[in-house]
Amino acid sequence: MQSILEKLKRYQKLNFTPMHMPGHKRNIDCGDYLGELCASLDITEIDGFDNLHKPQGILAESMKKASELWESHESFFLVGGSTCGILASIRSAVCNGDEIIVARNCHKSVYNAIELLELNAHFVLPTIDEDFGIYGSIAPEQINFALKKFPNSKLVILTSPTYEGIISDIKGICKIAHNYGIPVLVDEAHGAHLSFYNFPKGAIKSGADIVVQSLHKTLPSLTQTAIAHLNSDLISCDSLANELSIFQTSSPSYLLLASIDGCVNLIKKQGEILFNQWEMALNLFCETAKELKNLSVLGYGFDNIKNHKCIFDFDNSKIVISTINTNLSGTSVAKMLRENYKIEVEMASAQYLIAMTGLGDKPENILKLASAVLEIDKRCEHKKVKGPSPIISTLPKINYKASKALKLPNQNISIDKACNKTSAEYVWAYPPGIPIIVPGEKINQEIINDLQTLKNCGVDIFKTNGYDVNSIKILL
Repeated sequence: MQSILEKLKRYQKLNFTPMHMPGHKRNIDCGDYLGELCASLDITEIDGFDNLHKPQGILAESMKKASELWESHESFFLVGGSTCGILASIRSAVCNGDEIIVARNCHKSVYNAIELLELNAHFVLPTIDEDFGIYGSIAPEQINFALKKFPNSKLVILTSPTYEGIISDIKGICKIAHNYGIPVLVDEAHGAHLSFYNFPKGAIKSGADIVVQSLHKTLPSLTQTAIAHLNSDLISCDSLANELSIFQTSSPSYLLLASIDGCVNLIKKQGEILFNQWEMALNLFCETAKELKNLSVLGYGFDNIKNHKCIFDFDNSKIVISTINTNLSGTSVAKMLRENYKIEVEMASAQYLIAMTGLGDKPENILKLASAVLEIDKRCEHKKVKGPSPIISTLPKINYKASKALKLPNQNISIDKACNKTSAEYVWAYPPGIPIIVPGEKINQEIINDLQTLKNCGVDIFKTNGYDVNSIKILL
């Protein structure tokens, strides 16, 4: 079977006159940038190239290959990232106004779905790992407690792995949820590589009903490419396909589709070699991490992940570097890596930063990072007192649904005067895009302190209305 890219190249040689979209007409002489972007291969849904929203030909065959690779029941290609897959998956599983169980550390796309569908969300807060100041896993017991308390819930939504690589006991959680006849949706955007070779077991093989993965985060595929996997009969395949046709563009990029197809083919053909190279490079980083005196790396060096009681499992493709007990912040270390070593990390917060590795990493990239971190470690100072972790440790009180709060009268006030007021907007740090406060939630002093800490460390804070972190909109 030919790949989508091979078919595009063959079609290019046929010299058809394109009296259809896109407007560049595959004429790379129209603008210099078009040749750089491979516009000569950029087509729309023309004869012989199938239709993403009614696949019967090459796209259907390619998605079947993906389903076989990840061992899911059905797989759907996404050209709008995991975001469109999350929105479509939730809408396919519930009705407007339903109750759902949600991990509080989910991505903002989950909150957008809650708002759009006016859902009654019952949040579950992960335990905080005090050593690194990050959220740990969601335990099956927490989901069991939530389902007993809210027996009318129609869906459980979790993020695993998290941005920091924390994996929850999805198998245990699914067993509990399925006893109630309730499906489990896992945002596995950061874990498309899980279950392959020596990486921990992923959500699909752990029994999750819908799993949404971003290929571009850790696998060799273009930005914006993702896959939604349907893995049970608790959610209709036709329903998910229909919702995807609503949340995905009706003019999908065949360059993105070819990238997904190419990624699947690459793993099938060369996966063992590439994954082994990746693992070897990570093992070398682990040896270097043993030399650190001040900085520490989650699960690396002498930091045994088994000693973190609130972490079920860990994806070691994430290099989480803690600056706790040093004179540095996560953002300052990220700045050093950028300016002194030409290394750009994925994200930086007040007390840690994340360097993401991927299947496309050359071993020298990871070793370059290891060397740089070791040099920074030698220059930083040990500091015994550590400040509070700027993440939510208690669930804020919900006064209104987000969908209602966004429509009520509000006013903008100083963040210092917002304690005990009800938020009229979302506030989040990006990345990772997890809301710190949600419309309709009561603002407490912890949230105000967390925002101030993040601001002082130079973390980018985003709001529904502008970027001024000194103020917030509250309900009248």
